[in-house]
Amino acid sequence: MPGGPEGATPDHVVDALVQLAQSVHHAIGVVAQRHDLTAQQVGLLRMLSEPVSMRAFAEELSCDPSNVTGLVDRVERLGLVDRVPDPRDRRVRMLTLTAKGREVRARVNRELALELTDSLGLAPGAGAAVVDGLGRIVSAKGETA
Repeated sequence: MPGGPEGATPDHVVDALVQLAQSVHHAIGVVAQRHDLTAQQVGLLRMLSEPVSMRAFAEELSCDPSNVTGLVDRVERLGLVDRVPDPRDRRVRMLTLTAKGREVRARVNRELALELTDSLGLAPGAGAAVVDGLGRIVSAKGETA
């Protein structure tokens, strides 16, 4: 960046973040395609480390729950997720990974890590530094809000 990180203009910061987002999006697409999934379906699998309501998933995507029904239908047909009643409110359907879904999720996560490490040109073992740096960015957001 011209002038080093201290001399970065807002345009440089935005450009760098957009490039990062594009690299992540591309890596997700590559890995999704290997598994005959869409990027949104990969996002759903990654989000399901614990059961999530259809409404919470829709909110994560910033859309109406009716808009995610087709997405969830296909992932359910693939045997990757189940819709189960919420034990606290049986009217609410929770999305949970099946055993096959947990296996695919684990493979997708490993492949994404490798794909991103490669596409971003990260040195082996640089993951902790990346997580630390991104964590500082996210926590700085909370400090300015």
